[in-house]
Amino acid sequence: MRFFQKIKNWKTVRGWHIWKLKLVDARLYFVSMIVGLLTGLIAVCYHYLLYFLLHIRSDFFASRPAWYWHILLFLLFWGILMFVSFLVGRMPLISGGGIPQTRGVINGRITYKHPFVELVSKFAGGILSVAAGLSLGREGPSVQIGSYIGSLVSRWTHILQGERKQLLAAGAGAGLAAAFAAPLASSLIVIESIERFDAPKTAITTLLAGVVAGAVAGLVFPVNPYHLIEVSEPVLTFLVRMKYFLLLAVIISIAGKIYSVLMISFKRVYSKVKSPVYIKMFYLVLVAYIISLMQVNLTGGGEQFLLQQAQNGSTEIMWVLAVMLLHFGFSVCSVSSGLPGGNFIPTLVTGGLLGQLVGLVAVKYGIIEPPNITYVMLISMSAFLVAIERTPLTAIVLITEITGHFEVFYPSVVVGGLTYYFTELLQMKSFNVILYEDMINSPDFREENRYTLSVEVMTGSYLDGKAVSELSLPEHCVIINVHRDGKNLVPAETSLIPGDQVQIEMDSQDIEKLYEPLVSMANIY
Repeated sequence: MRFFQKIKNWKTVRGWHIWKLKLVDARLYFVSMIVGLLTGLIAVCYHYLLYFLLHIRSDFFASRPAWYWHILLFLLFWGILMFVSFLVGRMPLISGGGIPQTRGVINGRITYKHPFVELVSKFAGGILSVAAGLSLGREGPSVQIGSYIGSLVSRWTHILQGERKQLLAAGAGAGLAAAFAAPLASSLIVIESIERFDAPKTAITTLLAGVVAGAVAGLVFPVNPYHLIEVSEPVLTFLVRMKYFLLLAVIISIAGKIYSVLMISFKRVYSKVKSPVYIKMFYLVLVAYIISLMQVNLTGGGEQFLLQQAQNGSTEIMWVLAVMLLHFGFSVCSVSSGLPGGNFIPTLVTGGLLGQLVGLVAVKYGIIEPPNITYVMLISMSAFLVAIERTPLTAIVLITEITGHFEVFYPSVVVGGLTYYFTELLQMKSFNVILYEDMINSPDFREENRYTLSVEVMTGSYLDGKAVSELSLPEHCVIINVHRDGKNLVPAETSLIPGDQVQIEMDSQDIEKLYEPLVSMANIY
C-alpha cells in the first residue's frame, strides 16, 4: 500500500512541477522580449551614432579643408585610438568583434564580472574605432552588447542558472537583428556560431528577442539602403548557369582561404610585435587617413563604398581589383589591432567587390549583361561569408533578409553549398572558431582547471526521472548541485525531474567536447 502511495505522490509532484515549468518558460519568453527591446534600443543607438559620425567624417574630407585641419583631425584620431587601446588593456573582453567572447560566456569559459562597465566600454570603443576610420563592423559589438544586456537582465530578474545562457543567446541574436534588421538570421547565427546547439528554448528566446530588436531597428531606420540595390537575373541556360555557379564557388573558396589565412596570421603576429601601443596606433591612423584622402567611403568598414558600387559601380576591372585588395589589406590591419569592432561587414564588402570583379569579367566575355553584376555581387557576398564564417544558413538568410531580393536565395544556396564543400576540402575553419580557440588556449584560461556547466532538465529528456547516483557521466564529470524550488538538494539522494537546474563540474579542456552531449542529455532534441 505504501508503495502505491509513493507512486501517487511522485506523479502528483511531477505533474505540479511540469505545470510550474510551463509558467517558468512563459516568464523566460517574456523576459527574452525585454532583452530584445533593451538590446534593440542600445544597438540602434550604436548604429545611428556610427552612421552620424561617419557622415560627418565623409563631409569633412569632401569639403577639402585647409592643411592644418587635417593635422588636428589626425591627432584627434590618434588620441582616440590610444584611448580605445587603453580601454582594451583594462578590459580585454571588449576586444575584437565579441562573438568568441559571447560563446565563451555561454559555454561557461568566461564570466562577465562587470557587465555594465564592459557594455559601456564596448559601446564607446566600437563607435570610436570605426569613427576613426578603421575597417571594422558594427555587428560583432552589437552581438556582445546584447549578451551583456542578457547577463544584466538575468541578474535583475533572478532567472534560474540553467536559463541564463538562453538570455545570453537571446541578447546576442537580438544584437545582430538590430544591426541588420534581420531577425531570422539572428536566430541562425546563435545556433550556428555561438550557442552551437539547437535547444528549442534557445531558438524561441532568440527569435522573440530578435523580432523585437528588429522591429526597433525598423522604426529608427525605415529605409534599408540594401533594398535600393536593383537586381536583374541573367538569362542563361541551365548548363551555363551551373558552370558559372561552380566557377564562382571555386574562386570564392580559394579567395576565402587566402583571406582567412592572412587575417589570422597577421592577428597572431600583431600581438607579438614589441612596438609600443602609440606607435602601432600611429601607423594604423596613418593608413586610415591616407585611404580617406583617396576614397573616404572605403574606410569605416567600407559598407557605403559597397553600396555605391552595387548601385552605380565602376566598370574598370583593374580599378575594382586594386580597391578590393586595398580594402582587404586595411581590414587585415584593423582586425589585427584587437580594437572593438566586428569582421562581418569587412567580409561582406570584400565578398561583394569580389563578386563585382567576377561579374565584370563575365560581362567582358559576353556571359552576362552589365545589369546582372549586382546579382553576382549579392550571391558572392553570401558565399564569401559562408567561406569565412562557416555559417551557411546565417549567410544565405542574412543576405536575403537585408536585401529583400528572394531571386538570389536559390542561387545563394547552390553557390553557398558548393563553397562550403570546397572550403571543407581546403580544411578551412570558421574565423570566429579560430579566434575562440586562440582565446581559450591563452595563459589566462589555462590557469583554471575546472569549470561548471549549468543545464535545465526538460520533460522527456534522458535525465528526466533518472536518479543522480545511477547516471554514467563522461570521465571527470561530476554533478555537484541540483537546484529545485529555490533549494539546493544533495545530488546523490536526488531523482531528477523537469525544471531541475543541474550543475556539472568538469575539466576545463573538456568543455568544448562535452558541451553539446551534456546539454542534449537534459534537452528533448
